Amino acid sequence: MDLTDANATGEHTPTAVHPQNEKPTRQVSIPVDRDARVYNMQHKRRGKAYIFNHDLFDASLNLSERVGSKTDVSNLERVLSQLDFEVSCFHNYGITSVNRKIKQLAEHDHTDNDCVVVIVLSHGMHGTIYASDSFYHFDDLWRPFTSDKCPSLAGKPKLFFIQACQGNKKDVGLTVQFDSNKMDSVAPQEYSIPTMADFMMAYSTIPGYVSWRNTENGSWFIEALCEIFKTYGREEDLLSMMTMVLLKVATLGRGYSQIPCVVSQLIRRVYFPSKPTCKSNRSQSQVNQ
Repeated sequence: MDLTDANATGEHTPTAVHPQNEKPTRQVSIPVDRDARVYNMQHKRRGKAYIFNHDLFDASLNLSERVGSKTDVSNLERVLSQLDFEVSCFHNYGITSVNRKIKQLAEHDHTDNDCVVVIVLSHGMHGTIYASDSFYHFDDLWRPFTSDKCPSLAGKPKLFFIQACQGNKKDVGLTVQFDSNKMDSVAPQEYSIPTMADFMMAYSTIPGYVSWRNTENGSWFIEALCEIFKTYGREEDLLSMMTMVLLKVATLGRGYSQIPCVVSQLIRRVYFPSKPTCKSNRSQSQVNQ
C-alpha cells in the first residue's frame, strides 16, 4: 500500500507514517548533506577493517584446508593499511567467536570513523559461509550494522567482501576474440570470459558457482581486489574499482572462469582520500584458541 498525505489543493505534503502500535523511528544525525553525491570521508579516522580468515576446519565438517588463504590475508592487510584502515585479522574462529567479534564491532563508537569494512575468507555454499566449526548465513554479518542498531555508522559506507564458493557449478567460459578493423597492425586478442558475465546483480562469485583460489597467489577475487585498490585506491571511486576487479577476474581464467557479484545499495560515491595526519595503521592478527 502506498500512503500519501494531500492537502486541500492536492499538493502532497511529506508526513511521517508510523505503523499502528509502533514507536516513531528515533532520529540520528548523519555526517553528510542529503543531496551530496559523495560520502563524507573526512573524519578523524578511516575506520576499522575486520578480516576473518578460515583456512582450517573441524574434521566433522569434511572441508579441505584452504591453502593460499594466508596470502590473501597478507595482501589485504597491506592494501587496507595503505588506505588508512585500522586492520584486525581473526584466524580460524568458531561461530561463537565470529558472532562475538561482529557484535563488538557493531557496538563500537564509529563517530570519528569514515566507514567500516568486514571481509570473510572461507568455504561457502548457497548463501552460507563456514566458520571453523559450523556455518552461518551471509546476512548474519551485516544485520547488526543497520542504522537503527548501529547509529554511529548511519549515513556511512558499510562494506562487506565475501571470498567463498556459492555452489558447485564450474563456469567453463566462452572464448571470444577482439579484432579491430581500424587497427590492422594489432593482432587479435583471444581470452576467456565467463558465460554469466554482463549481468548486473562483493561476493567472489555468483550464486551456484565455485570460487577459484591459487595455492601460492591466493584467491582470484582477493588478488584482483588488492591489485586494483593498490593502484587506484586514491583516485577512483569504490564502484568504479569494483568494475575493474570484475573485469580482471573475468578475464583471468584459462579452462575455467569466474565472475564476482557486486550488490550495491550505496547511494553516494565512495572515495578513499589520504589522511595527512593519520599514521600508517598497524595490523592486529589474532588466532582463536
